[in-house]
Amino acid sequence: MTPEDTSQDALHRLSRICRENGLRLEEEQASQLRRYVELLKEWNARVNLISRRDEENIWWSHILHSLSILFFVQPSPGMSLLDLGTGGGLPGIPLAVVRNDLHIVLLDSIRKKTAAVQDMVDRLLLANVQVETGRAEEIGLKDGFSGSIDIVLARAVAPLEDLVRWSKPLLHGAKAKDVPHRLAGIPGRPLRTPLLIALKGGDLSEEIRRAQQKARTGVITASALVFPGSEEIGLDDKRLVTVEL
Repeated sequence: MTPEDTSQDALHRLSRICRENGLRLEEEQASQLRRYVELLKEWNARVNLISRRDEENIWWSHILHSLSILFFVQPSPGMSLLDLGTGGGLPGIPLAVVRNDLHIVLLDSIRKKTAAVQDMVDRLLLANVQVETGRAEEIGLKDGFSGSIDIVLARAVAPLEDLVRWSKPLLHGAKAKDVPHRLAGIPGRPLRTPLLIALKGGDLSEEIRRAQQKARTGVITASALVFPGSEEIGLDDKRLVTVEL
């Protein structure tokens, strides 16, 4: 996206890319995404939620990047997802907008960020979203959380071994469920919850090796974020990592 692109131009292009990848945006959902971008910029002037230099590229670096999870993994209706280290509500809020059949918890340890996110959730009228302040290891001990989360999401938060360690208290006791996917690295079978999905960049070979060695985790798959339309927006070094816990 270039600076002269309008929100309407960006939305039209975003909707087309989503449609080409099996995700159809309704008019109300597109309107909510546009409003979310406005609110995110508004709050970012007061609280550091995203990089200032990313604001002009917000539709691709943040909104489409978040939605691209659904191009590869299709959580079933009713599943509970937790966005770990949500920051400004990414990827949780875009996912909640287009999948109101999911329950999504937005978690961050910094109260001023969760206050901003709560305001955005309230103004967007997202009834399927819950905002929590705290650390994963603390929230995992709260009544109603342990074993209630099917999938933990994390976007550019921390090394994979830390994400696995922080996710386990939240996912411990969760019932195993099949999750349909389009990941080339896992042919012939669904993913299984409990599941960690991380959006990361760069060469992850050493990070994955450490996670397997230190966290003693299950199957880890790293897939390039390559999909119809991805060549237009520069996600070449981005990866979607799944960890079956």
